[in-house]
This record gives sequence, C-alpha cells and structure tokens, in this order.
Amino acid sequence: MSLMSALTLLAASFITIPSYNGVIHIGDSIVFISVVVLGRKKGAISSALGMFLFDILHGYTYWAPFTLIIKGIMALIAGYLWEKGESKSIIQGGVAFSMSGLFMILAYFLSGALIKLLFSGKAITFTQALIVSSYDIFGNVLQVVVGIIIAMPIIKGIEAYRKS
Repeated sequence: MSLMSALTLLAASFITIPSYNGVIHIGDSIVFISVVVLGRKKGAISSALGMFLFDILHGYTYWAPFTLIIKGIMALIAGYLWEKGESKSIIQGGVAFSMSGLFMILAYFLSGALIKLLFSGKAITFTQALIVSSYDIFGNVLQVVVGIIIAMPIIKGIEAYRKS
C-alpha cells in the first residue's frame, strides 16, 4: 500500500499541467492500477493518501481534505465495478474507471465551488462559484481519459502476468 501511495504521488507529480483551479496530472492512472493490484479497499486508501500528499506537497492545501475523500471514493467505485465485472476486458475496465471518473469530476466541481465560495476573499454567490469551478471540468475529463488510456495496458499486462 505504501508503494502504491508513493507511485500515485510520483505519477501525479511527474507531469503537471496547470488548470484554472489546480492541475491536470497522470496520477489517476495509478489510482486505477491500485484497485486492480490491491483490491478496492487497500487501493482506495493508497490512492487517497498519495493524492492527499500531492496536494500538501505542491501547495494545494485547500484541496487536500477534499482530495483525500474524493480520490478514496473514486477508487472505491472503480474497484467495486472492476471486481463485479466478469470479463475484466478493456471495455469493462473503461466503463468502471469512467464511472469513477464521473464521480471525481462532479465531486471536484462541487468542491471547487465550495472552496471559491469560502476562501476567495470576495463576496460571490454560489452560482458564481459554480461558474468559476466549471472552468476545470474539461481538464478533469482529460485527466480521467488519459488515466484510463495509461492504466488499461498496464492492467492487462498485470492480469496476463497473474495468469502465467
């Protein structure tokens, strides 16, 4: 679990592209790999801790508590859907990881609005906070899609190794 937390932190730190409220990174690929390698519970804990540490170490401290919860639940969803699928195919993995990614996108959208509302230092309405938070939706979609594209061949390799 510690190794997967460290890999999550490293992957998120490796390539970061600034977005409006945060960054886009490839750490989600390790979130998906973690739940396949460790199972949903241990994968969720390691993913949440790795991403939490990323936020703390890279100056996104406002986001850290949200990330801890969001990435943990994201991994639980991904792991649950992966474990319940029978085929373990690329399509089944893509669906499982996409569903967890949709949760992440919505959760970060709402969390971003809450952070803007509470910590912007300006008098803004919740609607205005939602509008500002919506600027990161495309980046979060891109992050999930790239995470799936990176994770699936690695997961298929792990699955093939386990069968041999």
